[in-house]
Amino acid sequence: MNNKQYNTTDEQLEKIEKKYGRLIYTIAHKIGGDSVVNSFEDSVQELYISALDACEAYERKTQTLFDEFFAKDEFDKYIKSVLWNKKNNQGTQITKKLGITRHATLNEEIMEVDPALEYEISDVSSMLAEVDGVSDSGEALIKMIMSDHRLVKPNGSLNISKISRDMGMTKKEVNLLVSQLKTTLGEYF
Repeated sequence: MNNKQYNTTDEQLEKIEKKYGRLIYTIAHKIGGDSVVNSFEDSVQELYISALDACEAYERKTQTLFDEFFAKDEFDKYIKSVLWNKKNNQGTQITKKLGITRHATLNEEIMEVDPALEYEISDVSSMLAEVDGVSDSGEALIKMIMSDHRLVKPNGSLNISKISRDMGMTKKEVNLLVSQLKTTLGEYF
């Protein structure tokens, strides 16, 4: 049995980054969750560590050197499985922590105090009247999101497909509108 300490060289890390970097970033984006519990950067680092651990485990298991197994299809399947399993396990952990970190939103807190205030909270017209540069379609989008919170995905992004269907706009037009709103309302967030 080989008891040597596994040391990854810069060259090996570069090979991993070149071949699996895009996959790692894609998987990290899919992990999502609460950025306080687990940020995108944390996910990327965890996935790189998992990739390095996979190389070490594969080397021990097959008794072959990194350069011998790295280009093989068997290793390719193995490391991809390790990365996707890490994503699934990490997502499960985030979901478990979500109940601990979840807090009441402003809407929920006010509704508990006085349900009569519901109309004032969801009516953003008065706030938008003070802001220059918000178009009618921008105001319609904000009202749509305020009335249907399912338009916001669990990872915090908007469901552009549904919004584009509901507003009768193309996805490109909706993305442009969202970008304009971010710029116009940026100081309010």
